[in-house]
Amino acid sequence: MTTPYEARKERKRGLMEQAENLQKVLDTLKFRLLVNQGEVKKATKRTEVENALLYELVLGQHLAHASMQAALTGHAQRSLNRLQPVQSVICLGTSLAERANTLMTLKDRQLDNAERYLAARSRALDLRSSYCHEERFDSCEDNYSVVRFETVPVRGANVKDVFEAMLGSVLNSEIFLSEIFGCVAVREDSDFETSEFAQLRLVTATSTGTTVESNTVVFSRFVDDGDDGKGSYGVLASDFVDVDALYPYRIGERVRRDGTTIVLVRELQPTSGKVPEVVVTRWTQLKLHRSTAIVSHNPDTELKESAICYGDTAKTFIQQQLVNATTTDDFP
Repeated sequence: MTTPYEARKERKRGLMEQAENLQKVLDTLKFRLLVNQGEVKKATKRTEVENALLYELVLGQHLAHASMQAALTGHAQRSLNRLQPVQSVICLGTSLAERANTLMTLKDRQLDNAERYLAARSRALDLRSSYCHEERFDSCEDNYSVVRFETVPVRGANVKDVFEAMLGSVLNSEIFLSEIFGCVAVREDSDFETSEFAQLRLVTATSTGTTVESNTVVFSRFVDDGDDGKGSYGVLASDFVDVDALYPYRIGERVRRDGTTIVLVRELQPTSGKVPEVVVTRWTQLKLHRSTAIVSHNPDTELKESAICYGDTAKTFIQQQLVNATTTDDFP
């Protein structure tokens, strides 16, 4: 026997179904009326116009962005022979004491400028995600240049280990280049390799048959839990020697390769209970000089086999030193 409550419930359900059906019929009648009055066509046209305007707006934003990129790229191409970030004109004489004083004078300025530039360059980026931007140029002097900026997060390692791995790859680049590419890379004797700075004179016989030489000074600094709230971080700056009275460039026998690289290694504060991450930020410019005496057969290959900071060359060796580290992407 059906109770009064069940009867009312069943009647309510039936009325709701009728209401839904009536609403569908009403919507159909409204649509037919709009069709008869031509309103559907008008609404469609209005939507088409709105979509066209929206498309033009989005396209205009893309074109404005492309124009900005073109302006920046054009400026970069025209400025290849000007001083780049943290690049200095380095001239070393014959006196060992004078050479050491010149480099000591440069150290703090180079490292401070490197830290400031990389902080500014990466300010708007999500440092927990990998990012890389690379440009390649042939200058009006027919020199070949590669400019690269990147940020790479690293998990599972501390700041000091990552920084020492990065510094070690630079200071021992002749070993790494020979191992990974099978080329003959030789580090010629230099006068300095201290905790303050190092001079690296490298000669590489590449697989293309070209001999590439470079003369680079490297400055580094590691700050352990600084008082400025930054925590522990390391900064590295390397720059090429413009003129060396003791070891002049042998432009009639070798291809000259200039390189300027700055690196900042710092710890990111953990969020939402996640483990701390270390982020490596790097900017580098490499330039291969072309001359009538020495013909460059393949500038990309010659840069790759003569510079540890070219592309991802150092990645393999740094990962070997950070066995327990897990990277979110290719390490620099």
